[in-house]
Amino acid sequence: MSLGSKPGGDSAPGVEPVGESRRSESSETIRIEVPGLVFVHAVITVLITFAFLRFFIQVLSVCVLIGLSLILAAVLAPLVSWLERHRFSRGLASLVAIALVVLVVLALLGLVVPPMVIQGIEFVNALPSLIDEGQRILERYPDLVQSLEGVADKVRRDPGMIFSGFLRFGLSAATTIFAGVLLLTLTLYFLTDEKRIRAGVLRLIPDRYRSRFDETLTGVATVVRAFFAGQAIISSLFAVFTFILLTIFGVPYAVILAALAFFLDAIPNIGSLVATVLPTLLALTQSVKTAIIVFAIILVYNQIEANLLSPRILGDKLKVPPVLTMIAILIGGALFGIVGIILAIPLAGTAPVIERIWTRDRVVVADGPDNTGA
Repeated sequence: MSLGSKPGGDSAPGVEPVGESRRSESSETIRIEVPGLVFVHAVITVLITFAFLRFFIQVLSVCVLIGLSLILAAVLAPLVSWLERHRFSRGLASLVAIALVVLVVLALLGLVVPPMVIQGIEFVNALPSLIDEGQRILERYPDLVQSLEGVADKVRRDPGMIFSGFLRFGLSAATTIFAGVLLLTLTLYFLTDEKRIRAGVLRLIPDRYRSRFDETLTGVATVVRAFFAGQAIISSLFAVFTFILLTIFGVPYAVILAALAFFLDAIPNIGSLVATVLPTLLALTQSVKTAIIVFAIILVYNQIEANLLSPRILGDKLKVPPVLTMIAILIGGALFGIVGIILAIPLAGTAPVIERIWTRDRVVVADGPDNTGA
């Protein structure tokens, strides 16, 4: 009698056939069941987020306008307070402050625009010689010449492109004027109803944080006011310096370059570079030696401004770490363009103020010796 397995191939007890084990493993599937309510909540969350982002994009320009009006109101607030102390009502003091802003802008335009128009006409009259000079330079780059000729052919075939360009420029100018009027109107309302608006905002803050939030508003306004008042002085000095320098060396379009220097000086890092390169390029029309001298003098002035004028005029209110400055510039430029870059520094400068106010009561407890005993 043999001791083998039974007929029919039954295996020994407790031992599973290899083939059946593999089939059972391959037939197993993993099922993840998501309740219908969770799926509905996820869909609703995605839709709400998408709607919020669309709404934020639509009102982004409005938010920028409101922010600029708040900044302008913070800058003009000391003047309004001074007028109130001299027996002006709040509304009349705010109106006088706005009128002074308009008069300053008109005076600057009156000083800058007529020379710019004259120099613009001179530029148009000198355009043929500049084109001849440019053609001699472009002969070294035939691919670029071919691309420019293609653009010129498109303009000849479709003259409406020029008209549409002028139309877009006109619409942009009208939009800018309307935005300026709206900006001044909002600023007037913020200045007139400052106490009421501030009290209304503070009522929305819990009692335990109200005084600290009020102090934060004051500190942020002080930093922003110090930056823009100081930057206006620094930019004006740079514009006057640029005009005098270029006039002495006979560089053309000195008024235009000085006006550009005023605005470019307010743009961190990039602005000073552009304000140095443009006069240098136009100084080449005089001589290479003149261009080198102009470049060197402006470079020296930039160093004096960065290391002497800015610390003395702006003081210690804007001690912003360089890393935070670069991050603020990148974020501001990505969100709001040139306006965001200009606003990046003062907004970054408010970070130390906010940190000081909201972390001054923090108590750091050092680890003491182990008193549990052995």
